[in-house]
Parts: sequence; C-alpha cells; structure tokens
Amino acid sequence: MSAKGDNTRQEILETARRLFAERGYKDVTMSLLCQETGLSRGGLYRHFESVEQVFLAVTEGFSQDQGAEIQAQMEKGLPGPVILRGLLERYRQEMASRESSLSLAICEYYSSHPGIERAYASSKSAWVELIRYGQERGEFLPVDREALFDLLVFAYQGIRLYSRLMTLDSATPGRIIGQIQGLLLGPSAEIRLVRPGPEHKDQAIAFREEFFAWGERVISGSERLDQIDSYEEWLTGVTRSACPETVSPDWVLTDTFFALDGSGALVGMIDLRHSLNGFLADLGNCGYSVRPSCRGRGYGSRMLRLVLERARDVGLTELHISVERDNLPSVKVLEKNGGVYERSFSHQGKTADIYRFSLGDAL
Repeated sequence: MSAKGDNTRQEILETARRLFAERGYKDVTMSLLCQETGLSRGGLYRHFESVEQVFLAVTEGFSQDQGAEIQAQMEKGLPGPVILRGLLERYRQEMASRESSLSLAICEYYSSHPGIERAYASSKSAWVELIRYGQERGEFLPVDREALFDLLVFAYQGIRLYSRLMTLDSATPGRIIGQIQGLLLGPSAEIRLVRPGPEHKDQAIAFREEFFAWGERVISGSERLDQIDSYEEWLTGVTRSACPETVSPDWVLTDTFFALDGSGALVGMIDLRHSLNGFLADLGNCGYSVRPSCRGRGYGSRMLRLVLERARDVGLTELHISVERDNLPSVKVLEKNGGVYERSFSHQGKTADIYRFSLGDAL
C-alpha cells in the first residue's frame, strides 16, 4: 500500500474510533464512515469491506501495539518500573476520558461475536511477560502475575463502562493506578517529585526540624534548606537557580524537588545540577535526603530513579553522584539504579566514592 493509502487507512481508523466511542458499535455504519471521513463508498471499500472489519482493526490494533511496545522496551533493557509507569499512565488517562471509551462498543460487538477471549489472552500475555521481566531483575515485588493483570484489566474496563452510566470521582482512576503500582513496587510507588512552592512551607519546616531533632544538621540535596531560616528566602533562591536567566553566575542550573508520597506527605528532597563547576566536581550532579522517620521503605531508590528520568528528559547523557563509602544504604541505592564506581576522594576525613550513571543504560 502506498504512503497515501496508509494515511487514508489511518484516518479511517481514527474517525471510526471516535464514532465507536460516541455511538457504540451498532449505530456506526459504512455510510456514516463515508460521511465523516469524506470518502466515497468506493474509496472506503478499498480499505475495509464492512464495519466489522473496521472495528476489529481498531480494537485488535491496541493489544497488538501494546504487546509489541512492551517487547521492544524489554529488549532495550529499560527498567521494569519505567515501562510500567508509562503503561499505567496511559491506562489512567483513558479511564479518566469518558469520551474515548470503547467499552460500550466492545460489549455490543462481542455479545454476539466470538473473539474477546483472544484479545484478553494477547493483552494478558504481554503483561505477564512484563511482570516476570521486572521480577527477574529484582524491580517488582513477588505477586501473582495473572491475578494482578485481571485486577488491572477488569478495573480498567469497569471504570470505562461505568463512566458512560454515571459521573465518577475524577480521582478514582489515579487511586486504582496507585494501588496497582503499590502491589508491584511497594510503598514508594506513589512518590512524585514536585517543585517547592509557598504551599509547602509548613511541611518543609517540619521536615527540616525532624532532621535536627535526630541530630542531623546536614540535609543533602536541599539546596541549603538546613542553613537558611527563612523559607521564603530559600524558595526565592531555588526558584532562581532553576531558571537559566536568573541562576547565579557562580552556581549552576539546578532543579530542586520535594518528594511527596501518595497522601501528599513530604518524605524526601533531591536536587539535579545540570552541570558541574569546580566546586561541584567531587560533590556531583545530585544529592538527596530521606526523612529520618521514613527511611528503609525504598524512597531513596525511587527518588533517584525519578531524577534520572528527569535528567534524561532535559538532555543530560550522564550524571556523577558522590557518596561516603560507609553510607551503605545510599551505596545500595546508587548501585541498584545503575551507578558504576568511577573514583574515590577524601571528604571531611572520610573516604567517598563517585558513581557514574549513563542515562542510556540506566533508563
């Protein structure tokens, strides 16, 4: 088929998908497709002979494309959590979009036609392989793979169907996705990184005071939150450092993030320095701290993984991160996320090591 023919076929499928979502399966006809695409009857029939063919091309393409995408990402060696989050975010968006739901059309079609089992099995196979992949790499918790897929797919289809019958809480899709992530990744799964704002003042002060109460006067990755008493002054500084036009000439472009858990609680801080000057040569591109009362839950590893993704998104190809050699929990975090020992140096009378992260390998 020519490039023009491919484009026409794709336009037909996109139009058909919209119509199936709006009207279901039974109310879509070849005449309607001609009307909506602007094609003549002969032009449409050159690509599809019936509405059924169009519908199957729309629906079966999803599971086939998803399976191929998962397989390609695994062959590239991408971390399981990276693949997982991309897929689940797509599921979340689709659950939240009532207008794009094909659930009614699927029910109408498969109530009188065989084949739904085949689509279910294809999608299930891809997800089971992904979960096995992540488990073998030590990235996913030991769960029943088939049961987890059933939990996801039936919750997904249930939301899509119910959204046509009633108004759902907009937070419901996110809660479902959060639970699925939690089953595979543990309690750190719901962590998100946010830029500091005025609304975080009380939490930030309490966060700092907890470190001090534990006898820790240094909060790594906090861009001197441990030294500046005024939150407003500190916020102005980190905001300016995150902008190329306002960053101080004796500093480097730096993104600072709060790590919030699923309930919105501040559990950690981490920064990303886009380059290294002489002062930072040994300190590296990133520092992070986990709230003392929240340690041992995997938050540090999750925070670093998210920052590595951010670094890749802004075009960085590698990062260097330092850690004191006797800080074994942090050493494990760096190694788990793909850090490779590069060199050692002396820091405040202790031996520290630099780990190099190749973002292509890590992500």
